Amino acid sequence: MDATGRMDADRRIAAVSSLLILVSGAGYLLALLKEMVVAAYFGVSAAMDAYQAALTVPTLINNVLLSTFSAVFIPAFVRCRIADPGRARRIAASTINWLLAILALSSCVLYICAPALIHWGFRGFAPGTAACATRLLRLLSVTVILSGGIGALTGVLNAQQHFFWPACSQMYVTIGSILGVTLLSPYAGIDALAGGLCVGLLAQCVFLIPITSRYGYRHCWSFDLDDPMIRQMLRGAGIYFIAIVAGQVNGAVDMVMASYFCAPGSVAALGYAGKMVQVPIVIFTGALATAVYPFFSAQAAGGRSDEMTRSFARSIRLSAAIFIPLTALLVLLARPLIELLFQRGAFDLTASNLTAAIFSAYVLQLIFYTVAIIAVRAFLALQEMRPLAAVALLGMGLNIVFNLLLVRLIAPPAAGIALATSVAQLVMMCALLAALRRRVGALHAEYVWRGIRKIAAATLAMAAVTFLIMRAAPDVVGSGTRASLLLRTTFAAGGGILAYILCAALMRIEELREAAGMLRACVAGRR
Repeated sequence: MDATGRMDADRRIAAVSSLLILVSGAGYLLALLKEMVVAAYFGVSAAMDAYQAALTVPTLINNVLLSTFSAVFIPAFVRCRIADPGRARRIAASTINWLLAILALSSCVLYICAPALIHWGFRGFAPGTAACATRLLRLLSVTVILSGGIGALTGVLNAQQHFFWPACSQMYVTIGSILGVTLLSPYAGIDALAGGLCVGLLAQCVFLIPITSRYGYRHCWSFDLDDPMIRQMLRGAGIYFIAIVAGQVNGAVDMVMASYFCAPGSVAALGYAGKMVQVPIVIFTGALATAVYPFFSAQAAGGRSDEMTRSFARSIRLSAAIFIPLTALLVLLARPLIELLFQRGAFDLTASNLTAAIFSAYVLQLIFYTVAIIAVRAFLALQEMRPLAAVALLGMGLNIVFNLLLVRLIAPPAAGIALATSVAQLVMMCALLAALRRRVGALHAEYVWRGIRKIAAATLAMAAVTFLIMRAAPDVVGSGTRASLLLRTTFAAGGGILAYILCAALMRIEELREAAGMLRACVAGRR
């Protein structure tokens, strides 16, 4: 493909990414409000420990199965849709039907085996906390089916490069959770949070069904396994399943180990800090990864490997321009941010200190995780699953080893678990990049490093300005009140961001100009 075609692909990726960033940003501002409401009602109590433990199991199942579905479905659907749209719809229907059948069976198993899963998985819990977790897991077992339906509908829309409505639909889950907590928690306690989640997922699924139909998808109840493309998908799914299990189990391992090695409330604090880290991951990483995957798939299917490696390098520089300064800012402002957002009601000063320490360790993974996810999308587009399985198994082993080591070296111990996650992500990123380089050749490393050096220099200036403002602000506006803390944090963040933008402009960082055009691209980029 010529230079014009490559630039068009880059612009389209940027346009889709910008749209998803804006929509996801709005959705996660609402999700942040939900976390604030939950924190005020439940803090880092034993009930929240039980809820986080119960949510871990269905989340793990959904992440494994839905990630496997998206990984094998989107490239196959894109290739078939070009040659035979009717066949593509039949393949989609059969794949979705088998997915839902497996998820329904998993939901039943979860309900029946909930006592054993909690007993053997979270033996560090007190008896009352374990009983509460068992009850919540049975209630949340239905989310496996609901999330599966949402994932299937989203996969169909994304494969056709329609991203807007799936991103918007996430607000139903957040609104359902908020209403459940605020209206029902005085009567149902922590069960109200689980019930609100279930209702929100049901509303999201109902919302997406007519949207998918509008864009041309017609479902049929076929369970065909004879199509060669479906058999190819199943072969790829087997290997990728191993990879995604190894990758997704890390979160569950962290929760289990926290229940054994950390003080009560640590599981809940890990949950709050993890949700905070998920905000930039879903807004930026999720948007970029979702946007690049169909383009990577089309480029790989067309044999345009040079175009794909250039898009890959461009995506890494965009990620660095976002996540390197964001990581520095979040580490510097972790304590005031947690206090401002959560410290009220049942969420006290001790909870703030614990959550802030965990959050600071978690955010170090942002750039490593994002680059790794983009590399995973490249491998999936190339239909190369074995390197993903090998790296995921490596990461799982490293995460356990680092957990055991750092939980004894870091105070509080739960922060050691968070830091272990970040270190494991760094190693996994390096391993994925090395494997991808062996597969496709040069990854435009000099182009990437040239941008990262400039971004790092601008980030240092931003960090210095942020730190100085946080130190000097109390002399200007006084101290000791929430309003004062809000002013200091706002001034520090604003000053740091302004310093970053000015330095980036002086050093002519290309991504700054692209970021400035993302809002304009969003207006024309709705899909």
